[in-house]
Amino acid sequence: MVDYYILSNRNNKFSPSQGCLIEFEDVLVNCCNGVLIAPKFVPTSSRLKRCFEQFINPNQIDIQPNKHNTNKHVLILVCLTIWDCSILQYIPYWRKKFDIVCAYVFDAVLPDSGKPEKFLSSSFRSLISDLDYLFIPVTGSLEVFREKFNVPVEMIPMACDVMKFGSYQTDRCIDIIGYGRQLTKHSKILAKTYNSPNCKRIYYYTNHMKISKIHDFYGHRKLFWKLLHNSYIALAYDVLTTPSNKFSFSFVGQRWFECLAAGCLVVGRRPVCPEANQLLNWEDATIEIPDDKDSVIPFIESLLTDEQRLQSAHYRNYINTLVHHDWRYRIADMLKCLNIDQPTPLRHDLNKLRQQYETFKLCL
Repeated sequence: MVDYYILSNRNNKFSPSQGCLIEFEDVLVNCCNGVLIAPKFVPTSSRLKRCFEQFINPNQIDIQPNKHNTNKHVLILVCLTIWDCSILQYIPYWRKKFDIVCAYVFDAVLPDSGKPEKFLSSSFRSLISDLDYLFIPVTGSLEVFREKFNVPVEMIPMACDVMKFGSYQTDRCIDIIGYGRQLTKHSKILAKTYNSPNCKRIYYYTNHMKISKIHDFYGHRKLFWKLLHNSYIALAYDVLTTPSNKFSFSFVGQRWFECLAAGCLVVGRRPVCPEANQLLNWEDATIEIPDDKDSVIPFIESLLTDEQRLQSAHYRNYINTLVHHDWRYRIADMLKCLNIDQPTPLRHDLNKLRQQYETFKLCL
C-alpha cells in the first residue's frame, strides 16, 4: 500500500499559470486518494526572518506521515519552475519522512549557464539531487536537467483533465480565441477585422492586457473552459515563432492539450519538436495559418464557413485527447517510473476513459 501526499504552492503563487497546476494536483489527489498539502507562507522581513529562524522557521510545514504502518509514503510536488522545489526546505527532515519524493515541473527551462542563477548554487542542486525523480514535459531540457541535478529525469508530456473539462459541442458563439502569447501580426489583423462594430464575428484574445494575479483559481478556470467550449477556432503557436526570451526550443505546451480537449479547431504554428508527431498525430490536430498577412482573413473565413470540417474537428479532437491526453495517463506513466502499482481510483478512471472512447469512436 502507498500513502500519497501532494505538495502545492496554490496559496503562495497567483499567476494565471498556477490554475493549470491546480487542476493537475486535484486529479492527483482524487486518483491517488492523496492528502493535499497547501501551506500559506507568512511574509517576514529579512531582519525578522533571521531572528525567528534562530529558534524556529515561521513557515515550517508540519507533515507527519504515519510511520506506524508498513505503507510507502510518497510525496509529489507539482511545480511551475524548478525553483518551486525550494518549498521542500520548509519540511523538516523531508527526506527521512518519505520513501519516495518526486516533482513534476511544467516550465522545465534553465537559464544560460553563464548567468549567476540559483541552479549554480551547491545547496539548491543538492536539494534537487535528493529527489528520487524529476518529471518534465519537454525533450529540449532532458540532458541539461540530468547534467545539472544528477537525478533521474523522465519526459512526461503535459495533459489536462479531459474527463472533467473535455467537450465536443458544436453550437459555439465565439469564432476565434487566442489566449496567452500569440503571433502579434496575426492577432492585430484578426482584432481589427472581427472586433469592429460592423462585424458579426468575435475574436476573443488576451495579449492586449496583462494579468498578474488571480484571486479565485476555480472561478477563473471555469470561465476559461467555458470560453474554450464556445470557441470554433483556437490559435496556438510554436514558442519559437512568438516573442519570448524564455524558451530556446520547441515543445507541445499546455494550451495545445486544452484547446484540443475543448474540441476547438487549432490553427497557428505546429511545434517542431520531435514529440509533436507522436502527441498530435490525427487528422486536423493542427492547421497551419498562412504567413502572408493578406491571406489570414480569407483563410480563417474558409474554415469558419466549412461547417462539416469544424464539426468533425470538434469531435475528433475531443476523443483523441480523451484516449491519449488526460492527466490520468500521465500519472500512470509517472507511477510506472517509480515502480508503484496504480491506485484503485486511478485504475477505475482509466477504465472509464477507455470506455468513453470506445463509445464515442463509433460516431467517427
